[in-house]
Amino acid sequence: MASGHFLKQHYRRNLLLLGILVAISLPLLAESETEETLVITGTKTERRLVDSPVRIEVVTAQELKNSHARDLAEALQNVPGVVLKPIHGKSGQEVWLQGFDADRVLVLIDGKPVSASTGASVDLSQIAVADVAHIEIVKGSVSALYGSSAMGGVINVITKRAKIGTSYKVTLDSGTHGEQNVGDSPFNNSHANFFISHNSGRWFGQLMADLRYKQGTDLDNSTWAFEGDAGTKSNLSAQLGYRFATGAELMIAPSYYHEDINKNFSSYVPGIGEVKKEKLEEAKRKSISISFDTPLFEKGELSAWYMFENFTDSTDQDILSTGYIDQSRLGESQFNKGEVQFDHPLGDNQLLTFGIVGLQNSLSQTQAKRTADEVVIVDEMQGEKTRSSVEFYAQNDIFIGDELELLPGIRYQNDSDFGSHIAPKINLMYSPNWLDQQMKFRVGIGSGYRVPTLKERHYIFDHSALGYMVIGNPDLTPETSTSLQVGAEYNYNDNFHADINFFYNDIKNLISTELDEQDSNATGLSIYKYSNIGKARTQGIDITSGYAFTESLSSNISYTYLDAINLEIDKQLTQRPRHQAKFKVNYQVQPINTLFSLYGNYQSEQFVDADNNIISPAYSTFDFKINTDISNSLTLFMGIDNLMGTTRDVPLTGDDFRPESGRFIYLGVRFTG
Repeated sequence: MASGHFLKQHYRRNLLLLGILVAISLPLLAESETEETLVITGTKTERRLVDSPVRIEVVTAQELKNSHARDLAEALQNVPGVVLKPIHGKSGQEVWLQGFDADRVLVLIDGKPVSASTGASVDLSQIAVADVAHIEIVKGSVSALYGSSAMGGVINVITKRAKIGTSYKVTLDSGTHGEQNVGDSPFNNSHANFFISHNSGRWFGQLMADLRYKQGTDLDNSTWAFEGDAGTKSNLSAQLGYRFATGAELMIAPSYYHEDINKNFSSYVPGIGEVKKEKLEEAKRKSISISFDTPLFEKGELSAWYMFENFTDSTDQDILSTGYIDQSRLGESQFNKGEVQFDHPLGDNQLLTFGIVGLQNSLSQTQAKRTADEVVIVDEMQGEKTRSSVEFYAQNDIFIGDELELLPGIRYQNDSDFGSHIAPKINLMYSPNWLDQQMKFRVGIGSGYRVPTLKERHYIFDHSALGYMVIGNPDLTPETSTSLQVGAEYNYNDNFHADINFFYNDIKNLISTELDEQDSNATGLSIYKYSNIGKARTQGIDITSGYAFTESLSSNISYTYLDAINLEIDKQLTQRPRHQAKFKVNYQVQPINTLFSLYGNYQSEQFVDADNNIISPAYSTFDFKINTDISNSLTLFMGIDNLMGTTRDVPLTGDDFRPESGRFIYLGVRFTG
C-alpha cells in the first residue's frame, strides 16, 4: 500500500511538472481582441482589460460565435480553471472556481444578480447568451465589492448595447446524439434564436428570444430510465432606453425564463421489482430592472438601479402505476435589490468609488404527498423565510506614477439575521517601463464573507421515498475566508500571451451537508444536515499561454493545479479534480472563408466521499467546430461535441462524474444584418 501511495504521489508530481513545462514551452494563442475589451467587474468602473488591476478573464462575443454556445454553461466550458458540474438532484449546470462550489460563486447579468434555481446555486443552462457582448470572470474572493456569495468569484454576463441604426441576428441549429436519442426523431436537440436592436441616437432598444428543445439522452436504451432531461428551455428579454442631451441615460429591462422538462427514472422495491417513475419540472423566472446613469458635478458619475425578480420551481414525481401524481413540490423565491454608486476623481491620480446596496429576499417551499386516500401538505421551510441587508462599499483607485496602481477597498454589511461584518481588500498592479508595460504583475488580498442561505438554515428536503432527507440548520454561522492572488501577465503585440496566477484561499466555518448517524439510525433513513465543518483550504496555480503563428493559425493551452483540503480531517474536498488542462486550435482557410476549431478538456480523477475512498475516473473530451461565412450576412456552421463519446459507465452508481451524454453532431445557420 505504501509503495502504491508513493507511486501515485510521484505520478501526480510528474504530471504537475509536465503541465507547467508544456504551458511555458508551448506558448500558444491569446485572443488579440481582448486587449481592447472594456471590462467593469474587477473595479466596478470601466477599464481596458489589459489595464485592470484585478485579474479578469473574458469570453468574447467572437468566441461565443465560434464555439456555437447556446447558454452560459456552454460559454464557460473552455475557460481555464472553470469546472462545470451537473446540479445534484436537479436539471442544469453549475460553476465551481478555485475549489469553491457554485453556492459561493456569484452570477450576475450586467452587474445584477440572478436568483438561484436551487436556493443556493445558479443553473447556468437557464441563461441564453445570444444577446451577450462578452463574459467577465473574476476568481477568488470579491466580497469587498460584491458582498455575500462572492467568496469564490464572480461571473458577470455583459449584454450587448444597441448601436446606431437597426441590426438583427437569427440562429437555427439542430442535431442528434445518435443511438442515445430518446424518441424516434433524429433531431434530438434543437435551438432557435432571434435578436434585434435599434438605436436612433436618443431612443434605443433590443429584443432577444431563445428556445432550446431536447428529446432527452439515454446511456442504456434497454431500461425505462434515461439520464439527459427532455423538454424546453426558453428565454425572452428586452431593453428600452433613452439618452438625454446631458449625457444621462435611463433604461428599463424586463426578462422572462420558462423551463418545462421531464425525465424517466425508477427504483427497486423488494417483492415488487422495478417501479417506473417520471419526474416533471416547470420553472419560471420573471424579472425587471430600472437603471439610471448620469454625469454628476464636473467629472463625477452617478449610477443607480433597482431590480425585482421572482422565481418559481414546481416539481412532480409520478409513479406511473398509481394513476395520480404521488409527490409535488413547489418552491418560490424572490428578491428586491437596489444599488447607488458614485465615482469621482480626486485630482489626476485617484478615482474614488463608493456605493450603498439594499436587499430583501424571501424563500418558501411546500410539498404535497398523495396516496389513494389522502393528500398531506408539508411546509418544507416551516413558513416563508426572509432576510434583508444594507451594505456600504468604498474603494480608491490610486495611480503612483506610470508603473504602479493601488486599489484598496472595504465593504460594510449589516444583515437582518447575522448583524454587521466588514470585508476589506487591496489590489496592486505593477507595469514596469523596462518592458514597455507589456508585462503586468498583479497581487490581490481580500476577505471573503458569506451568510448562510435561507435554504441552508430552514430547508427540509423530504425524499423519504428514495431513502434520504436533507435538513436545514438554523444555528449555522457565516463563512469567512482570506484570499490571496498573485500573478504575472505578458503580452507581445497581438501574437503572444502568457499568464500565470497563484491562488490561496483559507476558509473558516465552511458550510457542508454531513450525514447524521444518530438520526439516521433512529429513522432508518439517511439524514443529512447542514453544518459548519470548520476549516478548509484551497490553493493552486492557473497557467495559460497562447501564440498566433500566422493570420490563419492560432492556438492556446491552459493548465490548472488545485489542492483543496478539509483541514478538520486532513482529506481532499470532494468533487474537485486536482489537475485540469484545456486547449484550443483555430485554423482559418481564407479562400473558402471557413474557420476550423478543435477544443480539448482534461480533468483528473476526483474523490466522491469525504474519507477519500471512492474515486470518480479521470476523463478527456474533444469538441470540433466549423464556421463558414457564405456572405456578410449568412454563416453556416456545424460541430461535433464530445467527439470520442466519453460517458459514465452504466448502470449508474452516483460515483461517476464523467459526461452523462455522448457524441452530439449538429448543423446550423446564422443570418445577420
